[in-house]
Amino acid sequence: MAACTGHPLSSTPYPLSDMTDFSNLESLQIAEDATTSFVFYGIAGEPTLDCRPATQENKPFFNAILLQNKQTQRKQKGRRAAAPTAQMLAEARAADIELFVSYIITGWTNVVDAKGKAVKFTKEVCKQFLNAIPGDMFDELRVFCLEIANFRVEMDPEELAELSEKS
Repeated sequence: MAACTGHPLSSTPYPLSDMTDFSNLESLQIAEDATTSFVFYGIAGEPTLDCRPATQENKPFFNAILLQNKQTQRKQKGRRAAAPTAQMLAEARAADIELFVSYIITGWTNVVDAKGKAVKFTKEVCKQFLNAIPGDMFDELRVFCLEIANFRVEMDPEELAELSEKS
C-alpha cells in the first residue's frame, strides 16, 4: 500500500487508499464564466453591473494584475517605498478602473445619463461611468468583486441533501 507524507506538520504517514472522498465540495468551485450582479443602491434607478470576480478565478484579470505588479516592481527597484500620496491613490484607482472595464464588468442595466436616457453598455462608456461615480462607490464595487463568495452558486437544500447522500 502506497503512503504519502500526510499533513506537513505531522510525521505520521497515512495510506493513500484510506483517503477521504471530498468530491461533494466540487460544487463550491467557481465557474470560469461566473458572473453576478452588483447594484448601486445609492444611485437613483439602481444601476446594476454584471461583474466577473476580481480574483484568481478570473484568469485574464489575474494575469493582468500579475503583469501590473511586475511592472510596478521594476519601476521601484532600488528605490525606497514612498509614503502614499493622494496622487498615488488616484493613479491606483484609475488603473483599477481600467482593469475593471477590461476584465470585470461585462454589461449593465438601469444605467442612465444626466437626462434619464438609458445608456447602452460599451467599455468606453463603462469607463466614463466608473470615473463619474464617487470613489467610495467604486471602492464598494471593488470590494464586492474581490469577495469570491458573491460568485459562488448557492444550492437549494434538496440538491445539497442529494449530494450528501451520494458521498
